[in-house]
Amino acid sequence: MAARAGGGMMPPHLIDRLLDHFRRLQRDVLLPNGLTLSGLTARGIEVLRLLADGLDTTEIAEEMRYSVRTVKAITYGVTGRYKLRNRSQVVEHAVRAGLI
Repeated sequence: MAARAGGGMMPPHLIDRLLDHFRRLQRDVLLPNGLTLSGLTARGIEVLRLLADGLDTTEIAEEMRYSVRTVKAITYGVTGRYKLRNRSQVVEHAVRAGLI
């Protein structure tokens, strides 16, 4: 009845199993392929972190040893994927979604 009303609790042993499953998924499948649970690559998340730190595109490129074009492509990719308008919204979304 609680689930039908939108509530309910999951038993602790099931929560532990679920979290263990996600850890194994991250370790065995996603990380070897350069992905995360968010669907972003590790470098995409690093670009988001540097954006949140206030670095501009050129500074991010220098920090990560990528071209400016690559950093722009990553930023535009995230912007398009989540249907955001600008870099501020990208950073805001990343923080709210727990990506960074």
